[in-house]
Amino acid sequence: MINNRLAALCVLAFVLMLAPAVGHSAEELFDTKAATQHTEKGIAHLKAKNYDAAAKEFEESSAIYPDAEAFYYLGYAYYMKGKISNDGESRKKSMENFDKAYELNPNFTPTRFKPEETEAVKPMEEKKSEQQPQPQPEIPEAPADQTPEAPAQQSPQLSQ
Repeated sequence: MINNRLAALCVLAFVLMLAPAVGHSAEELFDTKAATQHTEKGIAHLKAKNYDAAAKEFEESSAIYPDAEAFYYLGYAYYMKGKISNDGESRKKSMENFDKAYELNPNFTPTRFKPEETEAVKPMEEKKSEQQPQPQPEIPEAPADQTPEAPAQQSPQLSQ
């Protein structure tokens, strides 16, 4: 009987120890405010094209709160670094982080900063529009002796 009471007391103590951990939200388990601050700093570095500093901020953010956004932007920072310096290691890190982002959230779409907002895309679009003149649509002209016919008017029907 004492063994039963001791066992019940141990189970109760164990449940009480776990109860506070079960009720915590993500805000309490992770310091999401600090992670968000690092993400914002990283985005500012991306916009300034300072990809090393951006990668550092996103690495810190993903260490604090591992979410798809931090890994996506970390992958983008490494992608741009690899693109500019032709660095194979940065490209490898880029793919790893993109994969991790979409593993965490397959439907992730960047909302704070989109790569098409960069100035790198605009010059390419301008060059294409300069090289290819826009074709003018051909409008057929009616011969001078023909005039377009007016649509036939229907007479109102009499009701019986």
